[in-house]
Amino acid sequence: MPRAALLFLVTVPLVASSPAGAQKKEPDKKQDTPKVLYAVPLVAAPGAKQKLTLRGKHLDAVKDVTVSGADGATLKVLGSKKVGVPNNYPAERIGDTEVEVELTLPKDIRPGVALAVAGAGPYQLLVPDDLPAVAEKEPNDGYDAAQPVAAPCAVVGVVHQEKNPDVFRVAGKAGQKLRAEVQAARHGSPLDGLLTVVDENRRFVAANDDANNSRDPAVVVTLPRDGVYYLSLIDAHDLGGAGFGYRLVVRLE
Repeated sequence: MPRAALLFLVTVPLVASSPAGAQKKEPDKKQDTPKVLYAVPLVAAPGAKQKLTLRGKHLDAVKDVTVSGADGATLKVLGSKKVGVPNNYPAERIGDTEVEVELTLPKDIRPGVALAVAGAGPYQLLVPDDLPAVAEKEPNDGYDAAQPVAAPCAVVGVVHQEKNPDVFRVAGKAGQKLRAEVQAARHGSPLDGLLTVVDENRRFVAANDDANNSRDPAVVVTLPRDGVYYLSLIDAHDLGGAGFGYRLVVRLE
């Protein structure tokens, strides 16, 4: 038998014995891994029972959520579902699924409280410190409607809708150092804050978009004169909604 024919007979069975579909790729199971992006409300409420919505990816089938880092805390899952994403909003930051829980935390909690969904990494809750807490009150979308606050304080609020600034008024003296810091994106909030400070005559004093390697703005400025100063916070892309929560820390030194 010719050598070429013998080689053909040897190699054909090897090709034919290859399993069907050997070239098909295995499905990427990581694509369906649950992920918590942020909580609504963003800031936890110590010493009280509260409903908390965890928003993220692939959470619509979640039935089990656990809490750690807070002795005596209790948690109950109320339900999970798919949710819509507004047009032109970044789905990777907004999330398209959510799970609602009922959470009770002790009064003496400290940073480090985490919620965990099966199959996903822990989500660190934003826990308030000892600063006086101030609830943001609407309408406060302009200088004439600015909400008065007294430093030091921590304003807990939400940029409720598109193109909607939250404006706060604080009195200061020449030479004082004003420190204002937004806590939002680093805790998962979709808010990409832009913080601006002007004086009572609407003259520009300072502004910041991103600080400390995050999308959260922070301003540190020495006040040029005695008087009222306005702090305006808005999403840098003019977005907004119920999930665009923040904590605005204001100090005068």
